[in-house]
Formats: sequence, C-alpha cells, structure tokens
Amino acid sequence: MAGILTYAVGDIHGSFTKLTNLWRHCLHHSAGKPHRFVFLGDYVDRGKRTKDVISFLIKAQAAAPEQVVCLMGNHEDLLLNAAKGDGMPLWLDNGGDATLRSYGVTTAAELPPEHVDWISALPLSLADEKRFYVHAGVEPGVPLKKQRRNALLWIREPFLSDKRDHGLFIVHGHTPQHSHLPHFLPNRLNIDTVAVLGGPLTAAVFDETTKGPLAFITDDGRITKAPKITELEDA
Repeated sequence: MAGILTYAVGDIHGSFTKLTNLWRHCLHHSAGKPHRFVFLGDYVDRGKRTKDVISFLIKAQAAAPEQVVCLMGNHEDLLLNAAKGDGMPLWLDNGGDATLRSYGVTTAAELPPEHVDWISALPLSLADEKRFYVHAGVEPGVPLKKQRRNALLWIREPFLSDKRDHGLFIVHGHTPQHSHLPHFLPNRLNIDTVAVLGGPLTAAVFDETTKGPLAFITDDGRITKAPKITELEDA
C-alpha cells in the first residue's frame, strides 16, 4: 500500500450528515490517489441517526474492505453489554436512548442482529509503521501489543497528561475537544471535535513519510494544514 493517504476520523455519534459530507470531501481531497479511512469508534449514541451511520459504514466496508477500517469505541462497548442484557441503565445514561429511537426499538435486545454482529467484530486498534490508531488512548509504559482492552476503549488519565514517546504516534478520539479543534501534541493527536454537540466532524490526513498529520479536513470542506511535530517540540 505504498504512497497511501490515511484519513482518520473522530467520534461520529450518530451525526450521519456530517459523516457523508466529510466522506465526500476526503474523496475529493484524495484526487484519485490510493487512500484508506480509519474510523476511531463511537459511531452510536447521542446523535439522531446512529442506524444510518452504522448502515453506511457496513456498506462502505463491504464495498472496499482494504480501504475502510472501523475501530471499536467505548460507546460500542456499552451497546454490546446492553444487548447482552448487562448494563442497560449505564448505556441509556450515556446516550443509548438516542440509538434506540434511531432504530425504532425500545431495548438493546431488539437491535438488528447484523448490526450488533458487525459492532462486536470491530477491532480495538490498528498500527502502521509510524502510528497507532485507537479510540481512547493507551496505558503509558505498557507495550502497545500488551495494552488492555479497557485502556484502549476508555482511558483518559494518565494517558492524556503523559508526554513520553509511546513507540508509535497515537491517533485517538474519546475525549471531547470543546474548542472544536484537534489537540495535536508531539506524541499524540486527539480528533474528537464534538461533532454531535455542534462541532465539526474532523479527519486527520496522514501519508507514509511523516508520523504526524499533513492536514485536517472538516465536514464543511475546510482544509487546514497541520504544523510539523518538530514545530510543536520547539514551541
């Protein structure tokens, strides 16, 4: 997959229109070059159109499995627990009620089996030569291949405050950036720009020559050049 562009997309939370707009802008940006999408999880809950988001991702992945990677987020984890009959109140408290409404059902057990099966099969992370893509983050000091499931899906601290090199550059979401801007540090990038609460849905653009992002694209079509990691270290 030499020369491929990677579009890593932050938390969607049922924001279907923003997803389809961002998808279109990323395809235009790729200009026919080899590319892939890496979605960082949290497709469900809070927003109004979870069903449409999941249907879109399933269809896109089926059409181009090598080009569409979907990771699991903590909200998918909550949904799966609720579907198994465990943790329904916790899921509802975290926006699961919006997911139920989008499917027109009243309990997680009524969700379409094909959607639940797809969610249950989602991987927890993806690594390439320079980056480690994950929903929440990593446990500092633990090798990336030995990270615990709970950390990959749920961690905030001590990960967010840790400035060490984790072996690969970490690309994640999970922690809302209420500035509506990506949080770019020398060792990690957070692209949860709170699409479901009025912020943009953001994709970070990567190539295979540098570990940091080249640019950010938002669902309204804005493209912002990213600083170099060396510029962040010198700041």
